[in-house]
Amino acid sequence: MVIQSKRVFISGQFIPAQVHVNEGKISKITPYGESITDADYGDRMIVPGFIDIHTHGMGGYSADEPSPEGLVEWLKALPSEGVTSFLPTTTTQSMDNTIKSLKNIAAVMKQKHTGAEILGIHLEGPFLDDGYRGMHIKEHLRVPSVVEFIGYQEAADNSIKYLTVACEHDEDFSLIRYASRSGVTVSIGHSGASFETAMLALANGASSFTHSFNAMKALHHREPAVVGALMSSNAYAEIIADGYHVHPGVVKILFNAKGNSNLILVTDSIGVKGLPEGVYEISNVKISLDKNGTARNFGTDTIAGSSLRMNEGIRFLVSRASVSAENAILAATLNPARVLGIENRKGRIAYGNDADLVVLDDNFCVTAAYCMGVRVY
Repeated sequence: MVIQSKRVFISGQFIPAQVHVNEGKISKITPYGESITDADYGDRMIVPGFIDIHTHGMGGYSADEPSPEGLVEWLKALPSEGVTSFLPTTTTQSMDNTIKSLKNIAAVMKQKHTGAEILGIHLEGPFLDDGYRGMHIKEHLRVPSVVEFIGYQEAADNSIKYLTVACEHDEDFSLIRYASRSGVTVSIGHSGASFETAMLALANGASSFTHSFNAMKALHHREPAVVGALMSSNAYAEIIADGYHVHPGVVKILFNAKGNSNLILVTDSIGVKGLPEGVYEISNVKISLDKNGTARNFGTDTIAGSSLRMNEGIRFLVSRASVSAENAILAATLNPARVLGIENRKGRIAYGNDADLVVLDDNFCVTAAYCMGVRVY
């Protein structure tokens, strides 16, 4: 297969080019117009497939539910927003429910389905701080434990690739060191840690921050706290770019502070995504969804995940937060691949990488999506 465009995103910029695909991989990149093509996308953008490392569900389904059918429907729907690979993300549930959910995701990973690839699992909880738990269920929060984590990893068939933890509760940073040493990306989140504790957690193996500014102790000029460590370190940082979780001006400040290599766009979407306004029970929590798509714990002002689509997040970054299109695309492609250590397979249009490709118009609407060289949208 050969596709081409006058704007192919290569090495952080757009150039006219043809992308050749063979057996699911990018076999070569050649000058625009050199060969006969299967599809000519003209002035539309061809970019790497988006990677969502923090997403809980959509369409009424949640990663906390041990339903293979729901998970398969989810992965089939994601390419419509440009997502070609993702980490189903759990929330804080009972130990039994969590194990069932992990086993379900691991089982579906072994099956062959057309749609977005499951790269692994993001375990968000139960090792979180009570004061910054957000929508996570209070009675199921637990102190970080290497033994408990090993049990989850066994249930997941070693598919947990990303772990959110409140570092201040991890005694001697034992879990952070163990997980990072075993190849799991550790992210600081749902945390009230001091600046010093967060920086020590980074020194002991953590390398990212979960949904920046949300569910973490805020920055003060005399007590910089978790956000101070997030802003001043060279660690990765997730951002939910929907206009509700973080003000667009603060999003711009974050991009200025972190540069174009360390920001990761995530949706943090939950099961209400794609549903009409109403009240729903998602992950054993009652959630209200308003007409603007904002989800909250029912009867409170606590934001509960989002209903964001990845391409909408890129549009927001460019149109509302004054981020360049190039940097916005990097935040959805190469940067999440790098935080997972898979940049030689995902996140780039380059020889030998998976042929996960998305075609966008100037408004960042998805007009085509390819997963491993197969057009799925």
